[in-house]
Amino acid sequence: MKLSAAPVPDHPCMSDRAHHRIARIHLPVAARCNIRCAYCERGIGRELNQKDRPGICEKILSPKEAANEARDFLCEQGEQAIVGIAGPGDPLANPETFTTLSLINRELPHARLCLCTNGLNLPGAVEKLKKMRVAFLSVTVNGVDPNVTAQIHSGVRSGERRLDGIQGAGLLLECQLEGIRKALDAGIYVKVNTVVIPGINDRHITEIAKFVSNLGVGVINPMPLIPAARLGHCQTPDAAMMAAIYKACHPYLHVFRSCKQCRADARGIPGKESCKWQKTA
Repeated sequence: MKLSAAPVPDHPCMSDRAHHRIARIHLPVAARCNIRCAYCERGIGRELNQKDRPGICEKILSPKEAANEARDFLCEQGEQAIVGIAGPGDPLANPETFTTLSLINRELPHARLCLCTNGLNLPGAVEKLKKMRVAFLSVTVNGVDPNVTAQIHSGVRSGERRLDGIQGAGLLLECQLEGIRKALDAGIYVKVNTVVIPGINDRHITEIAKFVSNLGVGVINPMPLIPAARLGHCQTPDAAMMAAIYKACHPYLHVFRSCKQCRADARGIPGKESCKWQKTA
């Protein structure tokens, strides 16, 4: 499939150009998660303020606190700034996410809203997200083969169901693909995030790019593994590996190369922030 002709939106986490001039805020309202990721170490507390990676925040905000933060941020940065929810757990596993979005819709009707998710609960949430004016979605897809995905996500919880191994990975992939299709049909712009893990999925990234481009996804964001949790012993991909992956994905869709792998309470213009992990562009 040829490179998507759809324009990449003016979003600092999707466009390398916007990355250096448009601000974003992540509102940490989503404490709970519904999948087990081998690389994830979530943490909440002031003592973690020196850690710059996903799943970390100083504190969980209430929906009202989050809406106030969003209002103040837009007053400071202007209406082109992005208001997002990215954790520290999965936003769609937390009702507080929807309460927050509802408050922002009422108080800030022109806010540009974004949400990051693992996609497990996405199929049932798209209609509500569209109604709440979420314009951008980032869905983390680490494999399109359950045999690969099961090595990264050891289990999922969907409602009352808890599934491990291949079964859980299969359900996760099914929900991700259905949710992405529904989101695109609803007019929501979708980016796919993929954590590059040497020895597990590094040779699989191009297949992910091909697959999601056929769904209509506009951007893929291959991110180098930050060694942590059960993958704490692994090496992060080197610059040569990441460059080869960027090049291999490029024929199929736009490749975002500037990701800072932000905290769940990040704020500011990402391209003006330092990041010890992003040395692979």
